[in-house]
Amino acid sequence: MKILFLTAVLPIFTLSTFAQSSSKNKAILKRFYKDVYRDWDMEVADELLSPDFYSHDWPKNGVKGPVAFRNYYKTFRKAIPDAQYKVKDLVAEDDRVVVRWEMRGTHKGDFPEIDITPTGQSITLKGVAIYRLENEKIKERWVISDVYGLLKEVQQATNQK
Repeated sequence: MKILFLTAVLPIFTLSTFAQSSSKNKAILKRFYKDVYRDWDMEVADELLSPDFYSHDWPKNGVKGPVAFRNYYKTFRKAIPDAQYKVKDLVAEDDRVVVRWEMRGTHKGDFPEIDITPTGQSITLKGVAIYRLENEKIKERWVISDVYGLLKEVQQATNQK
């Protein structure tokens, strides 16, 4: 009887544990997008990013962690100083959280790694990011964004000048 009881209860406990971690991870990403990508509070990034955080969409120079994140977005914010991200969808399972986002801002400077003359126009960039969390810290992410749509928007703004 004891063995039967354990096999009946163990799957429920395991599912409950995954649900709790998914909920916690989802809450971490909600906070991350609000405090970091909307309010640009980099102290929160320092708190929520793992010391060896890595973004798979960055140049492959091996730079990791909150300092690399700060440096990347410092350059990014020169291109779009009023950038504001809005979460459109947030889905979590186990240690992964998927965020579909939209960023709006004014193109006032050079983009990191892209040679485009600033237009001074409002722009929108849409994308999806997959985050992996470990010990309630953001450990890594993969980002896919609609750069083609952004380039079309920038090109149209340039042609209208």
